[in-house]
Amino acid sequence: MKILYFGNILSGHGYTPTVIESLSRLLNCGDIRVYTSSNKKNKVLRLLDMIYFFFSRKKGTDVVLIDTYSTMNFWYAAIIAMLSNLFNIKYIPILHGGKLPERLDKSPYVSKKIFMNSAMNVAPSGYLYKEFCARGYKNTTIIHNFINENNYKPIKRKPIVVPRLLWVRSFSEVYNPIMAVMLLGELKKKYPDATLLMIGGYGGGRECFDNTLSKAVALGLDDSIEFTGKLSKEEWIERSKECNIFINTTNADNTPVSVIEAMALGLPVVSTNVGGIPYIIDDGVDGLLVAPNDINAMVECVHKLTSDVRLFDNIIENSIKKSQSFYSSSVKENWITLLYKIINK
Repeated sequence: MKILYFGNILSGHGYTPTVIESLSRLLNCGDIRVYTSSNKKNKVLRLLDMIYFFFSRKKGTDVVLIDTYSTMNFWYAAIIAMLSNLFNIKYIPILHGGKLPERLDKSPYVSKKIFMNSAMNVAPSGYLYKEFCARGYKNTTIIHNFINENNYKPIKRKPIVVPRLLWVRSFSEVYNPIMAVMLLGELKKKYPDATLLMIGGYGGGRECFDNTLSKAVALGLDDSIEFTGKLSKEEWIERSKECNIFINTTNADNTPVSVIEAMALGLPVVSTNVGGIPYIIDDGVDGLLVAPNDINAMVECVHKLTSDVRLFDNIIENSIKKSQSFYSSSVKENWITLLYKIINK
């Protein structure tokens, strides 16, 4: 089976690796061969590279996979989908981003061209599955994002005396890193020795990071916050051993792998209740959820984890179990089953 996979392969330029880099490796086995595009940093060059790649590789292609987002990348997906249609090649948009439903509503004509004509739309979460089905895209199924189970060894964590917060995301306004800083400021009133470890690169540009750092300095928290910059997966997993609570402060999201990874590592997660998050975390069972920007509610969640050892232990146990449904072995089997079903139609 020959697969062409289109997405943003930008880790070589300092960006966080996206799904295309891990999923292409996972699927490239046996008689399946996956060819990927594009690693061009410039957006115009990336699109041109994708188009050239399509025409140079389309002969003998069985399926085209397209990472599909809500912003500029949506138009990449539209063009590749239309080319696939033109040459009668089956294609699968892989849906990403908590704001993709907004794009469906803003661009209904193009959305119908992409998603109604696809062999299948693959949603990594119940959230996007529900949103797509509600808009009439019944040719949608769920296959989770995945983690490599060999990388995650949960450690036995002691009851929390001092909160050691971990935040892992790129510095972008949508992920609301300033909320993490403000949360620490509030926690310091009760836990003077509380700390925050912030791991991530400049996904939203340097400005978002600078604003976050300025807020930390303004609140007198710069000595209690460590900004590591972007780390490899192995590095941040090692650093996670120093922490006892994972916080996710995002304003919009789909199925963030970092949250799933934290659960697999046995870190209790406190997250904003947005997008696909409630499809990952059952509030009070395998994590705690708060409204977006509700710092006081997040403070209360941290208090619960420090004061209720039974809740702390139960959330960790349940979150580790939940993370197992995202193991690569299970996700790989689901993908291969879908791909063969599509090419044999």
